[in-house]
Amino acid sequence: MNELQILTNADVTHILQCVIDGGEEGVMSHLARGKWHICEVVFKTLTPYTIHVEAKRQEKLIPLDLAINQPVGISVRHEFKKYIFEAVVVGFESSVNESCGGKIVLELPGKIECMQRRAYSRANVPANLNVKALFWHRGYMDDTEEAPPENYWQGRIVDLSAGGLQIAVDVEQGPNFRVGQLVGLQFTPMSHQKPILLEAQVKHLAEKAEENQLYVGVEFLGLEMSGEGREKLRRIINIVSEYEKQDPTLKQVDES
Repeated sequence: MNELQILTNADVTHILQCVIDGGEEGVMSHLARGKWHICEVVFKTLTPYTIHVEAKRQEKLIPLDLAINQPVGISVRHEFKKYIFEAVVVGFESSVNESCGGKIVLELPGKIECMQRRAYSRANVPANLNVKALFWHRGYMDDTEEAPPENYWQGRIVDLSAGGLQIAVDVEQGPNFRVGQLVGLQFTPMSHQKPILLEAQVKHLAEKAEENQLYVGVEFLGLEMSGEGREKLRRIINIVSEYEKQDPTLKQVDES
């Protein structure tokens, strides 16, 4: 089982200062009006009560639908660990750096969850398991309003990590998917367990004509934004460990 460490008080400010000193980039996500928004951020300034991050250039100065009191999720990698936390937007500032999209002022989080980057390894689903995923269309990351020919599918999970998974579907399903598409997702990791319900976005598509299969790679969304989401993340990490025990073939990946 991969251990999870909870940072509080002085440890929170210490690691955030280390992230700032290292010029680290993280990912900020938030849900507004039923739609996910994601942007890359750089950690800039720390005060006793706030952490200031700078959004990388977006189409708009401040990421779409981001407002005061908006809760956001943050994930950032530093050295050999990944840190995730939830914070609340308390203000905005302009930036002197024209290549950036503006500064966002966040309330200092009360705690940060830390895990080894090794926890984000990707494990194949063991050959003796046939893990099915049910997933459905939830829109797109951009403003596209088009709908796929079908909006509900079933596929076989090929591999799993704390950051996402890969699903194999019939190659004829290809017209239903494109990168940036949002999907709802449900799967039962093992027969004796409860199903896991998640939201995700399609990150890559790979067709293998000789197998008559399309591999749909998805990235989980919003797990760092709430206690319930982080509990799902911990559960997924434990499932990956169980898969590794049953199938020693392990793919090392660098998850965002």
